[in-house]
Amino acid sequence: MRTAFSKLIIFAFSGYILTRSGWATIDPNHSKTKQVNTGDVQMEAEHLTLSQGIAHASGNVCVTGENFYAKCADAECNIAERSIEAHDVEMGIDQVCISAQRVDFSETQIGIEDAYIRANLGLKGAIPNLRTKKITYDRLKKRGVARNTKLSIGKIPLINVPCFSVGAWIRFMDMRLDAGYTSKLGAYLQSEIRYHAADDLYLGMQCDAYSKRGILLGPMVKIDGESEAVASHLELKTGYISDRGDHKKDARTIDGVHIQPIKKCRWFIDLQQNHHLGQRIDFLSDCLWASDRYVEEDFKHSYGNDDIRDSFGELDYRGENYLLTLFTRVKMNRYQDFVQQRPSLRFELFPKEIGDTDIYYFGFIDFTRLKAKRPLGRNLALRENIDLNRMDSYIGLHRPTTLSLGVHMTPHLGGRWTHYFGKRDRFLGELGFDFDANFHALYSQAIPWLRAKAWKHVLRPIIKYRYISQSHRHIEHAIDLKEKHHFLPCIDLSEMRYVDDLVGQSVIRLGIENDFFIKNERDKIRRIGSIDFYQDFRFKRYDEHRQGAQQREERLSDFYIFSEFNPRRWLNLRLDSRFNWKNFGMRAINAEANFISGDLWQCGFCVKFTNHHIHQWGIHFCLQLNTLSKLDLSTQIDAKSGKFLAMEVGWNTCWNNVWDIRLFFKVKNRSRRESRFQPGFAINLMQW
Repeated sequence: MRTAFSKLIIFAFSGYILTRSGWATIDPNHSKTKQVNTGDVQMEAEHLTLSQGIAHASGNVCVTGENFYAKCADAECNIAERSIEAHDVEMGIDQVCISAQRVDFSETQIGIEDAYIRANLGLKGAIPNLRTKKITYDRLKKRGVARNTKLSIGKIPLINVPCFSVGAWIRFMDMRLDAGYTSKLGAYLQSEIRYHAADDLYLGMQCDAYSKRGILLGPMVKIDGESEAVASHLELKTGYISDRGDHKKDARTIDGVHIQPIKKCRWFIDLQQNHHLGQRIDFLSDCLWASDRYVEEDFKHSYGNDDIRDSFGELDYRGENYLLTLFTRVKMNRYQDFVQQRPSLRFELFPKEIGDTDIYYFGFIDFTRLKAKRPLGRNLALRENIDLNRMDSYIGLHRPTTLSLGVHMTPHLGGRWTHYFGKRDRFLGELGFDFDANFHALYSQAIPWLRAKAWKHVLRPIIKYRYISQSHRHIEHAIDLKEKHHFLPCIDLSEMRYVDDLVGQSVIRLGIENDFFIKNERDKIRRIGSIDFYQDFRFKRYDEHRQGAQQREERLSDFYIFSEFNPRRWLNLRLDSRFNWKNFGMRAINAEANFISGDLWQCGFCVKFTNHHIHQWGIHFCLQLNTLSKLDLSTQIDAKSGKFLAMEVGWNTCWNNVWDIRLFFKVKNRSRRESRFQPGFAINLMQW
């Protein structure tokens, strides 16, 4: 709620219905209502009479002005005393609404009696509000006093405030209340309250109570402001936790070796921010400082995940044709086992044409420093200190050429030079080309089961070749290593991120991409599917290490297939697979099917297949029972053991358009703090 209460009063009746030259006259020419025009304020009523210096207004009396609107049952205006007495007043500005039994307006002050202040969001029922007996506001000092005020939920009072001052700093608050029960936390109440202290500044507090675990307390700060020159977003959350759980049972095993105890006193500081200065400068950062790696996962459901938060900061400057980036990563927690400190300065030049030659040049230069402790061999207790400085750079040329309609050829030439300060240098040259074409065919044959009277096939053959010169110099300590993944590998030298693990190669990639479209009886065109094939052939192979053994790289890579099929608007099928080129045996497969019936229901199935075994099945289902409630189910099943990895069934509904209610139960099969069966419910106040 961004509007000050005092601002509402000032805007609503700052001129009372006055103009600079005095009281405005009644306009008798309006057909249905009579008006009083006062420049920026306009008053309308069905009946407006003048008797003995008092103007009586009745019948749909309303007053409008800049950013506000007010209605009242009747009003009397004393022209001589320049005062207004209004009854049964409803007025609002932006998202704030005030209801009052009586409002007295004079030249020096405004008095409001029996006021009811709430968010003007069209909400009904048990919503947060303020009720006050009397508000006296001094228009000259721009300050006032509210007496006998209560913060309430619906008609239920929560906090009684005998007296507080009213000024330009008064704002409404953002509030979030969560209540529920889980087997891990017991009965709990989570609350976040932020007061709108200034235009873009929120100050607040989070206070949680858990029957099985204790309490969580901590202040919060939020900045959310935008202007033409600056956009700033910051959110800081802190929490101190007095944990009453079973600390012996709660000890964690990391990597099967290190025991991480869970202490009674736990805490965290969570900071996320991004700032944009004009159109050129961006600053991003994400920091988590915690007593242990599970502190937020244990107490905050929205934070629960298996990944360790990465604390980093990044500063970007966008020039006309370049990007300058300063990035650093800091090890803020002792339990983190990744890079301790890694500042990096990168200058990236976007493709730019050389004169009118149609030849484009681009490149980058990157300075990186590594300071870390890494395990020495398989003994995790022994670690070695690594301190390494590296400069990495690339420069490349390419010239897009159109051979014919829909056929393109782009030759590439480039080089990558890497310098390790005080150690060695490495240079890799790159030579290659990209070829792609675009063909299509139209077919007038009808396909009844697809409800199509015609269909179209778009074919795009792709050929990519890259030659990278060989480097025989081994890097003792690496900053960026190559990781195994199930996606199509990168063959462009400029895009390879595993800088220290680069080797020479000569590879050609063959691909065929297919898209299919249909036209129905109403001549509407819809894409119904695609299927893409990719295969790499290596002219040069190198030795790779797998599970401690040295193995020669295969001449042919795995065969990749990516496909999607939408025979109906309510059915979506996806299949991503990878096959061994020798026996066409499956290496990995990810399949997913989604059934959607408008906004009524959705059902999906998924399967993950790697290394000749199906690892995991998944099912998710969502049924919209009515406009306010829905039923959802999601589960993950280990295909080898047949056990549930995780399953959750929940029912969501909305009460009074404010309270979001969820009933759920979870079944987990994990060797962690959570119990296997977790029933629970949650009642959330939608943030306002």
